[in-house]
Amino acid sequence: MADLMEPTKPMNAYWLWLGENRESLTKEAGSGKGSAVGKLAGQKWNVLSEAAKKPYGKKAEALKKEYEQKMADFVAAGGVKGKRRAEKAEAKAAKGGSKKARKEARAASGQPKKPPTGYWLYLKENREAIEKAAGSKKPTLVASLAGKKWKAMSDAQKKPFEDKAAMAKVEYQKAMEEGKKNG
Repeated sequence: MADLMEPTKPMNAYWLWLGENRESLTKEAGSGKGSAVGKLAGQKWNVLSEAAKKPYGKKAEALKKEYEQKMADFVAAGGVKGKRRAEKAEAKAAKGGSKKARKEARAASGQPKKPPTGYWLYLKENREAIEKAAGSKKPTLVASLAGKKWKAMSDAQKKPFEDKAAMAKVEYQKAMEEGKKNG
């Protein structure tokens, strides 16, 4: 007997509408980026009249009923609801768990941390001034402004930071080689 496949959840009315209109929305947004298309789609969906939304709502309802019937058949045939999701979560946990757990494991292994780049050294040294200029301590705003300032800097202005980064990289490589020798 073949393995039972749990039916996938159906799309709601918005996703059905988006599927039919994605091409025109992509052209209108001027980009294929999901965030740009999604934002425009959300705005258009919100101003769409109830009459225009109704056919998508009916189609979504029909798909939901079909899904519920398939799920009932799946469970009746011996399938376990939610098993696929649980297996996926187990696989992810077995792979290494959370990002924080992997970071802690790497630190506990004694491996040296990767050295910062010239940009990160610049940011560390100039964070307070950049926070004042940005008018906020939000990391996204600070990093954005710092990136713009870094790009606007001349090579001569960047050189001290890049030299420090190059020295740190050499030290890192030496530590990695020593770590490999010591096993």
